Amino acid sequence: MGALDRYIGPWDERRAGHLLRRATFLNSRRFARQLLEMGLDAAVDHLLANQPMPDPPKDPTTGEDFVNSQTPLQNDGQYFTILKGWWLEQMLRTDRLSIVEKMTLFWHNFFATELMVIADARFAYHHNAKLRRYALGNIQELTRQITIDPGMLRYLNGDQNTAQKPNENYARELFELFTIGKGPERADGDYTNYTERDVQEAARVLTGWRIQRRGDPSISVYNVALHDRGDKQFSSAFGNRVIHGRSTPEGGLEEINELLDMIFAQPETARFYVRKLYRWFVFYDIDQQTEQEVIEPLAQLLRQSNYEVKPVLRVLLKSQRFFDEQNIGAMIKSPLDFIVQLFTAVGFTLPTGLQEKRRILTSLVTQAILQQQDPMDPPSVAGWPAYYQTPDYYRFWINSATLSARYALTDAVVMGGNALPRRYVLDVLGFAEKVSSNPGDYRQLVDDLVEELLPAYPPSDQQRDHLARNVLMAGGQVYEWGQIWSAYKANPNNPTARGAAQQRLQSLIRAIFRMAEYQLM
Repeated sequence: MGALDRYIGPWDERRAGHLLRRATFLNSRRFARQLLEMGLDAAVDHLLANQPMPDPPKDPTTGEDFVNSQTPLQNDGQYFTILKGWWLEQMLRTDRLSIVEKMTLFWHNFFATELMVIADARFAYHHNAKLRRYALGNIQELTRQITIDPGMLRYLNGDQNTAQKPNENYARELFELFTIGKGPERADGDYTNYTERDVQEAARVLTGWRIQRRGDPSISVYNVALHDRGDKQFSSAFGNRVIHGRSTPEGGLEEINELLDMIFAQPETARFYVRKLYRWFVFYDIDQQTEQEVIEPLAQLLRQSNYEVKPVLRVLLKSQRFFDEQNIGAMIKSPLDFIVQLFTAVGFTLPTGLQEKRRILTSLVTQAILQQQDPMDPPSVAGWPAYYQTPDYYRFWINSATLSARYALTDAVVMGGNALPRRYVLDVLGFAEKVSSNPGDYRQLVDDLVEELLPAYPPSDQQRDHLARNVLMAGGQVYEWGQIWSAYKANPNNPTARGAAQQRLQSLIRAIFRMAEYQLM
């Protein structure tokens, strides 16, 4: 059985939940069961279905669209917060089971920009919108769009790139981070896959593009007078290709198209993208066997598909390798996965009022920042280290600061606290009845809670026994839980009976959220 052959093992709630968590930000048995009922093929097709673009964010004070303003915005910091919250809202959507938001974040980490550097919420929104629009589309077309995107032009100084004063920032990242990758350095300035001379020549190709401070914020403009109209000679890594200079209004985009055709014709470019997708959806470790059995055939498929990403995802997400037991529960949740999965697992929903919605979304953005994944503001053009930095990868998400922030958030969900508005405190009694088929039986209660909250990495029998005896009953007799629950059900409005059951459930659920297994997906 090959690594990329269609998975033929058990199609159960565990596997459906694995697909759910890796492809979306949701984490609830009810969503996993929806995928389970579809069957593997239909579930993957459903996740990969194209989605309409969401409505743009609104100013919560005026209710007006601000991202299409024809003039620069005042008080831009306020709009930064609104914009980040709006993106969290898209991740939190439970009205669709779709991979689009996970892929939007993938491309945001790949074509990374920093909102604080772009310094204009309009440009950042339209950059994000391009990532979402092409999330499941053609990678080469997405790269073309990003190359002349106003947000990217500002972020990597492309709007300062002229024939008289070339700026190599974007050209360098186009090769190193956005397409083909360096490869082993063979000599000074020769990176195997491209050379320093290639960077310089590509920078000449990219001259002449400008941002409109006043006008449509979604598009840039081309000024042929600022463009280097000479021929550009590339190295033997690209077959000594020459891109002839143009002096027409259409010439700037024509030269970019030639440059991208040249880069995307290289087999290593497809491998570079596939490795990123594998690490995003499956696991970070790519050994020689994985390179041969997974990366190379998927790279060939990507090239045969003219760089359409959907065929590659369809094969990968249905594959034996994806559902290999070693890959289930093998990732540490990113902060955004952690926050949104927590929010959806306990059944929280967003309010409908703009002001109230903004408050909770702002709180969630703050939590993401505390956990070191600031949406729309990765730490560098390389994205977040957890997605690329060997050998630790996902382990970067866990340190003394981020783990305490995770605990503070889950504690606030269970017990109340400053991390979230007060309305977002879990009704643990209602949750127990919703999740458990027999909440008065301590064994069934613990089993049902861990299956709901720890589906990726179920705890052992010994851990379950510890949760029942030492957490739920605080070292007391486990049979007493049935008495506590019965007393509450007999008189749910009695403060003493209700408080006794509530306090023990809070301790139990709080402890589950603090388990190492809860950090995995």
